[in-house]
Amino acid sequence: MTPVQDMLPKGRAKEHDQQSLKLRSLAIGDLGRLTEDLIGEDRGLWSHVLLATARDRWLRRLLPGQQPVPLLLSARRNSTIEGLVMALADNRSGSCWSLYKLCLADPLPQHSRRTVALALVRHVIAVAPKARCWFARCWSTDSLRLPLLREAGFQPLLQQSIWRLAPATPTGWPRTRTATAAGYRQLLWDQSQAPALLHLENATTPTQLRHLLENSSNDLRQTTMGGVLLESPRGELAAALRFLRHHPQLPPRLSVVVHPGHEQHLYGPILQAELARLLDLAPRFGAQMDPRGWQLRCNQGQFQRQQWLTALGLDCLGDELLLARSIWRRQVRSTQNRVRHWLQETPRQLAPGGRPIPDMSQELRTTAALSGASTQATGCRVCSIYPFNHPPALWATQ
Repeated sequence: MTPVQDMLPKGRAKEHDQQSLKLRSLAIGDLGRLTEDLIGEDRGLWSHVLLATARDRWLRRLLPGQQPVPLLLSARRNSTIEGLVMALADNRSGSCWSLYKLCLADPLPQHSRRTVALALVRHVIAVAPKARCWFARCWSTDSLRLPLLREAGFQPLLQQSIWRLAPATPTGWPRTRTATAAGYRQLLWDQSQAPALLHLENATTPTQLRHLLENSSNDLRQTTMGGVLLESPRGELAAALRFLRHHPQLPPRLSVVVHPGHEQHLYGPILQAELARLLDLAPRFGAQMDPRGWQLRCNQGQFQRQQWLTALGLDCLGDELLLARSIWRRQVRSTQNRVRHWLQETPRQLAPGGRPIPDMSQELRTTAALSGASTQATGCRVCSIYPFNHPPALWATQ
């Protein structure tokens, strides 16, 4: 999710603003209402994603296994669109979603901007199907937007520095095949390499983030447009330089992943030459160079990667926070499902190998013996019989 540049002021909104605000899905007929003060220069992006979403929604009825379509929601007051939110599914199962865009109209009063933004974020979280986790990105210095996400239930998970690659920077980089000389094998991305790439992703992703993402090899096949891979002499992937696209209508993103065991050998001229090779192959993969340049991320604590990015001549734009929140929904079972569950579990409990039923008389004898031993040791008289309405601590732990 790109950091939103709207200033979201603090302060409580008025109750009548929330009551008059209507949240609904963005329709094709609303394209004419998307003004420049609302979406800025992203009119083409919103239009393409909206048209593709309307088409893919019908295709999902015929092909249920496809990735969930993006969620485009609008906040309206008196038929005027005051805010927009775009959410994307991070995997094919739809268990993880991300807030990609959040746009607010400029003419809004300051006390209404926070109300509209918070209402959109909470509503899109509530309507996302099968969502168990949500992600959002925000600049670490944005003291106005961080409280908004925290109020919506997001917590910082990872801090990353953003580095910008200018289009003219790679022109002076060497194109020599230093990776082959160092014993690494150069490969071009192929979908059959998705399982090995998933193993590399899991090795470089923090544990908590890896459990939340729930990525599979099919997810990598869908999001990867193309790339250059480096295979170590032992036959495992040591690095992957790729172009990623989470939606066909969204701009691609540059990703460089290096296995922790090969960072000392690859960070330097080897990865510099492979990155230059990848950028030369960008038109072949369908990834056109953005005039504003590509961006690379560096996790907090990756000092070798930070030194490598600095040596490449990249500009650090600042630190960005990856925030996440989990979704807990109460599962309501119907009467028919509860009866079916009882019929399935009862034979298992009555089976010879099932869990035995506790014998209360045995527990009473054990407790009495323990109490008698305590009485002889301390010289105190302790009652060894417990009433059934006050069970001993031994029962409570079982």
